[in-house]
Order: sequence, then structure tokens, then C-alpha cells
Amino acid sequence: MLALNSGRSDRFMLISSERIFYAGLHGKPSLRTLGALAICVPLHGMARLEIVGQPPRTAEILAVPAYIPHKITSDSREVLGLMIEPESVCDEDLAEIIRQCDDPVTASRLAARFREIYASMALSGTNGFTSADFDQIFLQRRLRPRDLDTRISTIVSRFQAKPSSSISGEDCANDVRLSLSRFLHLFKDETSMNFKTFRAWKRGRNILHHVNVERNLAHFALDAGYPDSTHFSHSLRRIYGLQPSAIFSGSRRLQIINGRDVSNEALGVRA
Repeated sequence: MLALNSGRSDRFMLISSERIFYAGLHGKPSLRTLGALAICVPLHGMARLEIVGQPPRTAEILAVPAYIPHKITSDSREVLGLMIEPESVCDEDLAEIIRQCDDPVTASRLAARFREIYASMALSGTNGFTSADFDQIFLQRRLRPRDLDTRISTIVSRFQAKPSSSISGEDCANDVRLSLSRFLHLFKDETSMNFKTFRAWKRGRNILHHVNVERNLAHFALDAGYPDSTHFSHSLRRIYGLQPSAIFSGSRRLQIINGRDVSNEALGVRA
């Protein structure tokens, strides 16, 4: 059982600008397309991964690269998940994480570590944590950052600071003094992703900070930067494989903890 402070839920999500750790209900998602490298560990038993054009895989731990449409089903009603923003880590280290999750020996050890960390967590404190701290705790290594062109790094940082921003590609290009075509080409070269897809993911990711709050979804969609509730629903369904109503109803007991509110000591685990 998770050792949390009195009154806290055993379902929670740690969120920073570059990492997410989730412990909670898995639900029954259809095809989804996350904008982060996603690692999934069922709390008990096995999980099954389906990617179009590939044979299904069943394992204790599964890793899916960012922006790959996929479906995961689990023996366990509750899962542990780690998401890593791909623009924050070099390609070689992202590939190594996937290799470790695919290798039977290292995968078994990694799945056991995730479960042990979850069982030992005692969430408290207010000092915040860095991505390096986070990686050391869960992966036992420091992931090397992606070396981004300073112009693209500026735009990425802007979306990390304000994910609901409706800033256009034209605006970004003007801000870094590039033509639109050159900016879009450079952005994809540097991050390995399309700018519009990146922007849609950051907006959808930002929803996770608020999924345990009961609100009118139509009003929430507008506040989150979506033009209307239909666009909001379609976007979240494409990203998470679930309708917004299902995401919010399944998150009522979920404790959301922002990265700035969590420290190594607060997690109650040793790196």
C-alpha cells in the first residue's frame, strides 16, 4: 500500500514541464497518440500493447515512442505510467529506454522498480524536483538533454511556460526572425515533430493539471485555449483515447502534484 500523508489518495500524478508520473485508473482507452515517450506498468499482472502494423506485445512493462498511435490494455485496473517529453532528451537515450523495456531481463527489473517506488512513496515537502532527479529515481540514470537550436529552445520553453497559448507558427517564426517555412522545417529537424502536433499535445497535456476539478467541460474547453467544446473533445479523444467526461470522472480521487511541490526527500524514496 502506498504510504501517503493522512487523507491523501493512493491515486496521484506528479507533473513537471518535462516529466509525468501517474498512478491511477487505466480505464478503457481506444487508440491514443501521446506526445511523449510513454512507459506503462500494470500494478499487477501484464499489459498488452497494440500498434497498427505490428504484432501485439504482452509484458510487465511497455514503452511507446512519442506520437505513435497505440492501444494498451491491462490485467490490472490500476497502472503506473511515466511520460518523458521527447524534446527534452536526446534520441540515443530515448532509444535506450525503449530497448530496456523490450529486453526481458532489464524489463522485469524496471517493472519491479516502478512498483517498489510506488509502494514506498510518501508525498510531502515543497522544494520541487528537477528532471535529473526524476530520472535518477525512476530510471536510475541521468538522461542527456537534447541539444536544441537556441531559437527552437526559446519556442519550446514558451509552450512549457504557457501550454494553452494559441500562438501560431507565424508568430513563432517572427519572434525568432525566421520565415515560416524555415521555422517549421527547423522545428521538425530539431525536435523530430511537427509544430502543430507539438502545440496540440502541449495544450492537451496541460489538461492533466486540472482533471480532478469538477467544472463545466464547455467552459473548461474555452479556458484551456480550445475554440469550442467539439474541438476539445476530438483533441482529447485523439490524444488519450478517452472522452473528456471519462477522463474527468475517472480522476475525481486523483491527487495532482506539480513538480515545484515535490522533492527527492518528499517522494520518500532513494535514488
